[in-house]
Amino acid sequence: MKQAAGNNKAAHLKYNIHYICNPEKTEGGLYISSNAGFSPETIFCTMMRNKEFWNKPDGSQGFHYMLSFAPDSGVDEKLALQIAEEFCQELLQGRFYYVCAVHNDRPHMHVHITFDSVSKEDGYKFHSPKGDWERRIQPITDRLSRKYGLPELVYDAERKGVHYGEWEKRSAGKKEDIEWKTAYEWDDIIRDDIDEAVAHSHSMEDFFRYLREQKYVIRDGTYLSLRPYGKPQARRTSRLGSGYGKEEIAKRIADNAVTPQIENRYRTYGDWSAMQAVIYAKIKITPGWRMSPFQRQFYRRWNNTVFLRRPGAAQPWKYKKELLEIGKLSDAIRYMTDHDIGSLQDLQQCMDNLEAERDAAGRKLQAERTKLYRSSSAGTEEKTAMQEQVKKYSGLLRQVKKEINLAEYISRKFYEMETEEKEHFQDTDIRLDRNIRQEKHPEEKRRRREASERQTPQK
Repeated sequence: MKQAAGNNKAAHLKYNIHYICNPEKTEGGLYISSNAGFSPETIFCTMMRNKEFWNKPDGSQGFHYMLSFAPDSGVDEKLALQIAEEFCQELLQGRFYYVCAVHNDRPHMHVHITFDSVSKEDGYKFHSPKGDWERRIQPITDRLSRKYGLPELVYDAERKGVHYGEWEKRSAGKKEDIEWKTAYEWDDIIRDDIDEAVAHSHSMEDFFRYLREQKYVIRDGTYLSLRPYGKPQARRTSRLGSGYGKEEIAKRIADNAVTPQIENRYRTYGDWSAMQAVIYAKIKITPGWRMSPFQRQFYRRWNNTVFLRRPGAAQPWKYKKELLEIGKLSDAIRYMTDHDIGSLQDLQQCMDNLEAERDAAGRKLQAERTKLYRSSSAGTEEKTAMQEQVKKYSGLLRQVKKEINLAEYISRKFYEMETEEKEHFQDTDIRLDRNIRQEKHPEEKRRRREASERQTPQK
């Protein structure tokens, strides 16, 4: 992978790592192995720290190989990952950071392997001259195939490799966004919190302190269990995947002492660029348009959720539960923007119109179905036309119901945010009243201070 044009030289490497670690292709990250970290962000940042440590940020950024197995080869995910790990050990000799990811979304099992171009041992760059595959790579794959009783790989005489940028252009029709996921689960949130806590810790005490600041409830015994704010039950970390067991976390923290520490970019969620495109398109169509207070309330909640990991974010633990519905929250903002819903009254009017449209579409669909049911003597073309009408009104009814569900979600979310805001102001008023009373009654303030000093043990 050569360096990308512009300021972000490692754009191709970053996209590649996020693509091969796609949780939808790897059983939620279960079949990923790496010596650079346990999440796409950590792996990418580790490779970038290594390049900066050796002062080699330019030129080739990394290498990407893929091992594919025939559907009838009997290779499952665990065996495919084991073969990939042995391939990396034999090829790289432990000198380069790498990540292997098994994809099982196709009939044939296949493994993607991406590794850094700069050695973590001595800073030398990996070189793959012409003919390197036949001289160095293929003998390794052939030995592994014989070891596990698999047929050796067969290549065409005119076989020719391409760099990742060219492959990306050829696969443009199948390209996925780097932010591939707009619906998150609690396991995703806990894994990200653990990664963040590990990066900021030099001991298990630091690790626990960091998580407690994020309102985690910690149960530390034979196994480590964590319960984030807003989640009813705790989650045992060993069930989150490789690298998240209690001993594995301790080892990762210990490794921080020998790994060069360079400031990492914080992770964002959702699809920020798509949201900005929606807003810019609205401004272009309606010059001078600005969000109403009703819309800004939703946008503020979405923005705080997307950037909850930015440095200095206020009470980020409050917004982690919102990640479970970040996609729906994004759809709500888009819908309000597209349909000019600027207040609760506009939303109610929209819901009334949608319900009337739903009833009308339901009546038309029922009429067309009855007409089709009674058309036993009709010709083929006439029946086809009736079926098209049924299909048309069925699609319309589904769309209207979908919009009604979204409008109901907007209404529920609004009242939920209003309730939270009232509770916040009530707590603030209580604290202000207490401070005012203490200012009005300095004697009471003095007695409270003296009582506190008596309860504090003297050194």
